[in-house]
Amino acid sequence: MDSQVTTTIKSIEDMRKQLHRGKLFHGLPDDLHALIEGVEVAPATPVGLPDDDEAALAKIAAIEKRVKDEKAPQVSDAELKYLIVHLAATAPAVRDKGVFFLLSDLFQADAFTAKQVSWLFKTLQRKDILFAHITEPANDAVFLRSFAVMLLSGLVYADLNRYHLITATQFERLLVNLCAYIALERDGRGYVAGKGWAHAYTHIGNLAEELSQVPSLTRGDKLLLMATVIEGWQRMTDSLVFGEDQRVSSYLVNLATKNQFYADALVMCLTAWQKRLQHLKPKEDLAFWTRWYNRSRLLEALLMRGDLPKVVVDYLKQIIDAY
Repeated sequence: MDSQVTTTIKSIEDMRKQLHRGKLFHGLPDDLHALIEGVEVAPATPVGLPDDDEAALAKIAAIEKRVKDEKAPQVSDAELKYLIVHLAATAPAVRDKGVFFLLSDLFQADAFTAKQVSWLFKTLQRKDILFAHITEPANDAVFLRSFAVMLLSGLVYADLNRYHLITATQFERLLVNLCAYIALERDGRGYVAGKGWAHAYTHIGNLAEELSQVPSLTRGDKLLLMATVIEGWQRMTDSLVFGEDQRVSSYLVNLATKNQFYADALVMCLTAWQKRLQHLKPKEDLAFWTRWYNRSRLLEALLMRGDLPKVVVDYLKQIIDAY
């Protein structure tokens, strides 16, 4: 496993501790920016993928049929492990419309035991899943990573509303892992021809939204996550044109409306971003202009929300000529 994953997690943990001790606030965006910019691209290594699409589709269909026919649906531990393995499939019929849809239905049906909920929560955060090949050039492991994030968002929602099994410490660990994931993820592809949705930033928005609802997480925790989402967005060199701007802006606005603290924090993060732009000169390359228009789409999506706090609206109007 890439040592950068371990060091990034440690760096996020250190920032979180500093926030809690009151030693870091205004400098948070720049510290995160430096952390993200310092991640190096690692050499590509082979990505292990399932190669039994037809058998997987048959097994998924059989589980789906059984679940629909049972009054009290259940899934075995072996079946659950099989489904998670096939979350790495590049065939959208297996991964997206198969495993993801089925697991979502199982959440809705309360089909998991307490032990299985705990296993899912831990397994989806394993380094070989959540961070699989994450520092390498764009690769097919993005589907496993991204859908692990999406399933974790469903798991958090289900726990807050039904299971009530995840502890405060476990939520804190998930928040740190998500921040590290955002800091490391460089693959912003939306829909991939022949392989379906990667959609990392839509899934990031979903999990960030669910974590913003967790009562045990502190304001400092939620600020850390907000700042990391904004810093990660700035780094993307893929065009985020598949609805990511609406999903992430929705998360940011929903958090900002919870308390004036978050509205002010959002302005702080946007100000740090704006200050960096003042020192940039346009470049005749794709990455520069992709980032520029990713920024425009996100800020426009924020302004489209009628409930955006006034302090944020006023700030965006001040900088409107800069995007």
